[in-house]
Amino acid sequence: MVSITNPTCEYRSNPLGIDVTAPRLGWQLMSDQPGARQVAYRLRAASDPRRLCSGEADLWTSGLVESDQSIHVPYGGPRLRSRQRVYWDVEVWDEAGTSSRSEPAWFEMGLLRRSDWRARWIGAKLCGGPRSRIPAPYLRKAFDVPAQIRSARLYVTALGLVECSINGQPVGDDVFVPGWTDYRQRVQYMVYDVTSLVSQGQNVLGAILGDGWAVGHIGWEHRQQYYDRPRLLVQLEVMLVNGRTLRVVSDRTWVHQFGPLLENDLLMGEAYDARL
Repeated sequence: MVSITNPTCEYRSNPLGIDVTAPRLGWQLMSDQPGARQVAYRLRAASDPRRLCSGEADLWTSGLVESDQSIHVPYGGPRLRSRQRVYWDVEVWDEAGTSSRSEPAWFEMGLLRRSDWRARWIGAKLCGGPRSRIPAPYLRKAFDVPAQIRSARLYVTALGLVECSINGQPVGDDVFVPGWTDYRQRVQYMVYDVTSLVSQGQNVLGAILGDGWAVGHIGWEHRQQYYDRPRLLVQLEVMLVNGRTLRVVSDRTWVHQFGPLLENDLLMGEAYDARL
């Protein structure tokens, strides 16, 4: 018996925030027959899972490709757009001519153009010095959702580290977001599905900023090798059932305060005053 497992896009299962314009697909062939191998495959992509299940691949089909390749197979359909979700599956044939089709998988594009970002970099005015650390800024923005919600996405990054929450609930279980990079060349961002956290009516989007690699000590060097203080860039996009899109972005309307995190540094440690 032949089966297809672990369909991936850019090494991830059903990923959010893909910004590769020709993302690479992969899968694994499972068989109870010794020496079984893939001899051909057919990829299909659609804009809706129902189209895919009915055999209508309205975005792209690779046709029958005689190949044993099962990783790094690039998507070959029309140019992908920001926020677009693509559903795909793969059918595989083994050396005995037996075929098997995977369960539908999907990937969702991130923000591909600079103009997609309406948010602005924000942070506290306090910056400290090469040897003096500052408390972690707590930032928040209250907003109102006027109608029933269909879906919501949070796009977030920081110069430093960031922990985001909506209505007091963390948006994910990642740590050290958005990770280290050469901040003079690029800044990585994360995308979260926060549909279950946003509700109709009053909401609050919050963020805690940390020094991380962008502001804190690196190796034997002092602080502020890249920037003098941590900053936040966040964009929440709420799609309503009436077709409207509500955007909550980081700008000057946000408020901030300092709390119990008096110092935070990946090398020098953390100071926490629980009275605050």
